[in-house]
Amino acid sequence: MRVHRVDPTGGNPTKGKFSSLAKKRLVRFVTLYPKILVSDDVEVVHNLRVASRRLQQVLQLILPEAKSSARKKVLRTLRKVRRAFGACRNLDVNLNLVRGRMEKTTAASVRQAWAGVQLWLEERRAGAIETGRAELRQHELVDLIDRLQSLLENTGEEAENMERLWGRTNDALSEWRNALDTAKADAAVERIHAFRIAGKKLRYRVELLGELGNLSVKPMIGALKSLQDNLGDWHDHAVLREQVAEFIARPGFMADEPGMCRALLREMERDKQRDRAMIDSIIAKAEKLAENYEHFEPKQSAGDDAEKAQ
Repeated sequence: MRVHRVDPTGGNPTKGKFSSLAKKRLVRFVTLYPKILVSDDVEVVHNLRVASRRLQQVLQLILPEAKSSARKKVLRTLRKVRRAFGACRNLDVNLNLVRGRMEKTTAASVRQAWAGVQLWLEERRAGAIETGRAELRQHELVDLIDRLQSLLENTGEEAENMERLWGRTNDALSEWRNALDTAKADAAVERIHAFRIAGKKLRYRVELLGELGNLSVKPMIGALKSLQDNLGDWHDHAVLREQVAEFIARPGFMADEPGMCRALLREMERDKQRDRAMIDSIIAKAEKLAENYEHFEPKQSAGDDAEKAQ
């Protein structure tokens, strides 16, 4: 393991960068907010959730620590917007997986079984997106924008924000390493899920360093993205198995469609075996990454080195 030293400025002063980044993320969020009210597009759903998470992240960093009612209300609204479409996002991912299964299989019975799951998921998706829209209609977008802009006028000092970011990134790294150790000791589903969430938090904070000009974190960003993509694939299949279990458990279904049940159960058993092998590969990949990063530490400038030498 080693300390990863990062240029704290990326060769450029950080003055104004936090505020500029927050405004950029605000624009992204408020552009997608009304779009989801009229569009069923899968990418719009995903992008709105990502935009709310990224805006929330930078606001938590740069707004004063005092728990003002305005700050709390804005952050709560962002969380509500993201969670409103969480079920819809899971259904979108599952539908994509089901379509892939239908394209790959040559067995008519299996294809028929997946077609039944697809229709059921599509019906649930239509309800989920309307539920999400109902949540968004409870919030006045113009008022939310005004409150956000007002908060951004009272952000903390840039140096304090950067110091806070270093601290939170190292905290996230420590949590990620602990979650990795826990998952390695026992690869239970809930522990792998906790490791995935810890990795997501770490990745977003490292990416924030990169967006602020720290080019030296790019290798870690790429490595974390690759790892999170693998964990995301694992998570998507785990969620699909849960959805299939719910589909089969509907009243009277097993009695009416025993052949479809058998086909789906065989598919899910093969899928579960695949995931067990996948987890071993993910843990090994994560351990290699962990060896390179014990904690982050800003590089000293040439001036600091000269001062120490005197």
